[in-house]
Amino acid sequence: MIGFVLARRYAQAVIDLAREENIIEEVGGDLEGVAGLFEESPELAFVFADPTVSIQEKKDILGIILDKTGVQDLTKKFVSLLLEKNRIMGIEEIATAYQSIADTIHNRVRTRVVVASPLGKGDEKKVREALSKLTGKEVILEVEVDESILGGIVAYVGSQVYDWSLANQLKQVKDSLSSRR
Repeated sequence: MIGFVLARRYAQAVIDLAREENIIEEVGGDLEGVAGLFEESPELAFVFADPTVSIQEKKDILGIILDKTGVQDLTKKFVSLLLEKNRIMGIEEIATAYQSIADTIHNRVRTRVVVASPLGKGDEKKVREALSKLTGKEVILEVEVDESILGGIVAYVGSQVYDWSLANQLKQVKDSLSSRR
């Protein structure tokens, strides 16, 4: 769509303004919501990508949508600017970059963990605390169930992978036994 570097520049610009107004989280949620609208409705995305639809028609449609969703004024202005600059189709990339910058500001890390069976609330809290201790950051946890790991946990923290799964441990034992032959 618009590329990582450009998305990050737009995200940084809007987060600087949101920081001044102390609405970083609100604008982040707004951007994710608007990006979600385009993802959920291919027809809407098509209208905004269609060069035969005038900018004014797109502004009118966007105004109605943003008024109904109740987003921050800053978000309205920013999304309107994206439309004027023909960057509206990059909203998903910008929202992702924005969230990444906000996470850095708030010392957070988004972590995906894979488990063999669903975690209870207590277990989820323990995993979050352990990963928080490991990273030194507040952990926002996304849990995925995959029975093929048999037990244990696989954690994806940024570019790091921590594989404490039973399947991995069994593989290591097998490799160790195979290398001794």
